[in-house]
Amino acid sequence: MTNAIQGLKPGDIIQDTYEIIRLLGEGGMGATFEGRNRATGHSVALKVMTAEFARNKKAVQLFQRESSLMRTIHSDAVARYETTLLDKTGRLFLVMEYVPGKSLAAYLNKGARLGDSDVAKLGLRLATGLAAIHKLNIVHRDIAPDNIQVPNDDILGAKLIDFGLASDTIGTEKSIIGDSTAGKYSYMAPEQMGLFGGKAMAATDVYALGLVLLRIAGHRVPGEGLGPSAIEARRTDLSLKGLGLAPPLAKALSAMLRADPAKRPTDLVSMFRKVVEAINNLGNRTNSAGKTKMGTSEIEPQGGSRSWMPIIVAALVLIAAGASVIWSFVDFSGDTIGPSAHQSETAQQVAVADNPFQEVDDLLAKGGSDNLNAAFGALMALSAAEGADDDSKIEALLRVARMYDPKTHSTETSPFPEPNAAAALRMYQRAADMGSEDAANALDRLKE
Repeated sequence: MTNAIQGLKPGDIIQDTYEIIRLLGEGGMGATFEGRNRATGHSVALKVMTAEFARNKKAVQLFQRESSLMRTIHSDAVARYETTLLDKTGRLFLVMEYVPGKSLAAYLNKGARLGDSDVAKLGLRLATGLAAIHKLNIVHRDIAPDNIQVPNDDILGAKLIDFGLASDTIGTEKSIIGDSTAGKYSYMAPEQMGLFGGKAMAATDVYALGLVLLRIAGHRVPGEGLGPSAIEARRTDLSLKGLGLAPPLAKALSAMLRADPAKRPTDLVSMFRKVVEAINNLGNRTNSAGKTKMGTSEIEPQGGSRSWMPIIVAALVLIAAGASVIWSFVDFSGDTIGPSAHQSETAQQVAVADNPFQEVDDLLAKGGSDNLNAAFGALMALSAAEGADDDSKIEALLRVARMYDPKTHSTETSPFPEPNAAAALRMYQRAADMGSEDAANALDRLKE
């Protein structure tokens, strides 16, 4: 790296303690560096927030409150948080455990998948991490493949990272980036898109983890790569029939992927312990027909009318926790994990801007899929924002409704290729319930 990022470059020293080693990644809220504690010699990850973020006093206070809570988390499945720093230039740093290796997204982008037994074991591992944070009433809100780090190819040593979007759910739903819309759209729970009350909760992380496990099992996620349009695939319970999953795993994932958060399981650790045991029992049975055994990473027979065919490209044997973990690699044509992350970050920034509706108008004027999806995401966040005035919520709902409305729909100002009268009705109804006369008139028109 030759140019400084966020004013930092390799060799820089933070508060006489942490030395910058290299840039790990950069996003809408800041950049993350590998660093070294000069006193102890151990490696750390240093996240520095953007100057715009650091100038927002309310955001900084919430950030510091949340990082204080996260420092109390004790789980090997969660990256450890060390401290929060504010240097003399006003830059805000979060110092975390450095987890070497690659994100789960890096494996998925190469077409990696796991067999049912290892999916269940990974589910158990990450469930222990969620149990630790949920015990403190913290919601991660962004459980996605790029926030699951695989240290040195040890999938059963995976850790949850990047709690920059986390929120303390005690009392209110406020968080450092808004109230409802956070996370990657491909892995969002229905309530993060404004459905079922629009409130993030522990069950939100349960749903997202279910989607991640479905993906690493070698199956497409409904709505994946569609940005905010994924909302149309998340309104009802997701069916896993015909996917060839081991029955215990299919039952567990189906429970996690119920649309209504109140109906999702609350004790994932116990549930996955039972799933692992059940799949192990299945795997010990002899398959006299010579078909795939449960718990291997071979491609199971796929049912349903899918438009893709898994293709085994290679296999990599990983030794973790004394057990053999085998990856298979499959080809998904048209995989689009990256863009949704960019859209999400942009939406988050717009939702907390001083004049968010002007920011939305600017995005719509620029056009393009990313900008249109980000505008939609920001409006959905504004429509459910805790503490926002009713006029702002109504305006956001009306704007979303018009993106769907057959009368006002345009591909130049809507992320959706086609109008959706039913979705428009739902948005207008919410605005009408809050007293909007314009929404009531639109409802009468659409019902004619």
